[in-house]
Amino acid sequence: MPDAPTNEYSRRTETVEGMTVGVTSYKVGTRYSARVDNIDPGAIIARAQGSTRIEAERDALENAALTLRLRDASQAMRRSAESLPTNREKK
Repeated sequence: MPDAPTNEYSRRTETVEGMTVGVTSYKVGTRYSARVDNIDPGAIIARAQGSTRIEAERDALENAALTLRLRDASQAMRRSAESLPTNREKK
């Protein structure tokens, strides 16, 4: 499969919810696909498609922001639960 033209592939870094992420977008047929990853090890946080590169990247970044906010909220809840007293009486 031949390499995609350089103007159809884009890779950059951005900061989302305090985390540096990689944003990759490329054209597939008549639509654009975008993904946001955590750079190292490169796990995908969010994906999106759109009729333009801007639309695909915007949706992927919005999805990534939501995912990262949910992750942070989950971690905060876990820390809060772990700090609860565990000296309940056994029945």
